[in-house]
Amino acid sequence: MKIELDFIKFYFEICDVSMEPNQNPADILESLFVIPREVPKTILRNLLELVYDVKVAGSENIPESGGALIISNHTDYLDIPVQGAFADRKIVYLGKYELFHPQEEIMAIINHKNSPFHYPPLSLTKPVIAILLNSLGSVVKKNLINWGSMPIIRNAAKESEMDKRAAMEYYEKLETYMVDLMKEGELLSIYPEGSRSETGELQSFRAMAAKLAIRAGVPIIPSGIVGATNMSKPKAFLTGDAFKTKIRYQIGKPIPPSEFPTGPEKKAAKELTEILENKVRELMKQAESIL
Repeated sequence: MKIELDFIKFYFEICDVSMEPNQNPADILESLFVIPREVPKTILRNLLELVYDVKVAGSENIPESGGALIISNHTDYLDIPVQGAFADRKIVYLGKYELFHPQEEIMAIINHKNSPFHYPPLSLTKPVIAILLNSLGSVVKKNLINWGSMPIIRNAAKESEMDKRAAMEYYEKLETYMVDLMKEGELLSIYPEGSRSETGELQSFRAMAAKLAIRAGVPIIPSGIVGATNMSKPKAFLTGDAFKTKIRYQIGKPIPPSEFPTGPEKKAAKELTEILENKVRELMKQAESIL
């Protein structure tokens, strides 16, 4: 094994790939499969424009650098790729843990008590399959993070082994993590409704987005999308409704921290949430008029 690792290290040295003294050569090898963000972004944008009639206005309102929070109404899974593929800079999204560890679900099936992999000859292949799947999962995770996604545990108290106290602590740390991301200059995306609207109508906003922006001291970029509701569902493709349907996305001007309501955080966040909800509603109407 040492000879193999030394060979890998030598390989990267002659290829002029830097390697930290304590860094695992396997991690360096996996990093070669990390695809630059512009590649999937360009492919995704072309696919969206091929299937749908997508128009985006107000992209110039997204600052070129610096921490910020971009918010929008949430109508469909399409909202995220439309927002991300048509923005010039990287947007950070919070994705569920399972997306970053696809190998775990497959390994759970293989390790199930009724799985044929418990018996020869399939049992002999399990170690090799585990290595391959873990490597694949690591590559998927590295790419998703490189493209702007961050893993989180959703509904921690319900869908994990955490008790309520541990879940509360997790969410507090998650909020701090998101605030730190914006303070470090990242553009974070949050959908204040908390879930997709099945009808396309704007739902009541939760206060978390406003609270995070207040804590981070960064501008909020409101935006509104229309036309995407249910357009990613198989039915939309089977009926032909999805093809060239109009999807319009309007990005508004940033709201700087100097314009945030003042006072205790909870009260200020509530007032700011009402402002954001009205602003997004206005932008949705503006989006409908984009030709």
